[in-house]
Amino acid sequence: MRSPALRRLSIPLFVVLLWATPVLMHKAEAQPGAVFPETVIDVGAVNKGERASYEFTLQNDGDQVLQITQVKPSCGCTVAEYDKTIQPGGTGRITAVVDTTNFKGPIAKAVKVFTNDPVNPQINLVIKANIKTHVEIEPGYARFVAVHGEPNAKSVQKVWSKEKPDLKILGAKSPYPHVKVSYAEATADEREGDGSGNQWRILVELDADAPVGPMADYIDVTTDHPERQTIRIPVSGFVRPVLSVTPRVADFGRREVAEPQTASIEIRNMSKSAVDLDEVSTDVEGLQAEIEPLEEGRLYKILLTLEPGMKKGRFRGQITINTTSSKQPVLEVNVKGVVL
Repeated sequence: MRSPALRRLSIPLFVVLLWATPVLMHKAEAQPGAVFPETVIDVGAVNKGERASYEFTLQNDGDQVLQITQVKPSCGCTVAEYDKTIQPGGTGRITAVVDTTNFKGPIAKAVKVFTNDPVNPQINLVIKANIKTHVEIEPGYARFVAVHGEPNAKSVQKVWSKEKPDLKILGAKSPYPHVKVSYAEATADEREGDGSGNQWRILVELDADAPVGPMADYIDVTTDHPERQTIRIPVSGFVRPVLSVTPRVADFGRREVAEPQTASIEIRNMSKSAVDLDEVSTDVEGLQAEIEPLEEGRLYKILLTLEPGMKKGRFRGQITINTTSSKQPVLEVNVKGVVL
């Protein structure tokens, strides 16, 4: 039989052991450990147009496999490659690349790295650089938002070099047949500022008949500057159609037609000249279409009605709209749905 003193001691000892056990188990729990020796790196001077890159080192100081679950670069920065898993005690790499085409002067671009390390789930990496232009360009980009058939849109680029006052432009190449590029040395009336040396003007013109759709590319300009023999000028934008259709497809979805079922599409004139809608027709049996002017010459609604008694099942067809526009004399809109 235990003595009273021993019984009194056993209770505190049990409590101590009960309290200590979870702590010991917690310390023994395996987990990864994400450690970057460097999270901010300055790559120094980089010529504009070149790609600044750096390979960050990531160490796994834990005793479980480290996983990189996601990498999110900021605008202007990309991640060329990275190691998705790193073994305990091992080392991985994340290569970040900055395209300097659209930057000048000091910049700092970030990359967010997400890991399965519960202590360090998100780490921010930063690449710093000083972008040297050598050749100055203003505004440095050509952006167009135009309407098909409207008069030519233009953008003028001014080019000069403080380092090389006798700078010469040797050539300019457009990425699109409908974007014309020409260049000439600025006349006395065209010169801007008090700077000495040559000043050049690059004229970028978008043809009136440029095709409808987006643009995103670069104009390549060749110079005699030893450090900047090629200049890339971004050219971007969108050529809109004369008549914009919303939505692009008239979709009735699934409908019962015990009673007339209606839908509509909107036709908006994007050009400067007035455009009228002459007539509308459809090749879907049981579908009626009618023009409703909302703003003469500018905005119209096409009312569509599924008539009662229309054949059950899936239907597809076209709505044809005749207009007074020489650029878009006919609009064709797809229509579809299911009659229950």
